[in-house]
Amino acid sequence: MNIDFNVIFMTFLIVILVSIQYTLNKILIILKEIKDTEKKK
Repeated sequence: MNIDFNVIFMTFLIVILVSIQYTLNKILIILKEIKDTEKKK
């Protein structure tokens, strides 16, 4: 088992970046919905 550490590290980084991006998108969508409901009131 001689796996390159850089490959593991890069994969780990990509996974983290994707999850951060996904979380940010979710937060943005929720914020937009909150603003929309405030405008309707």
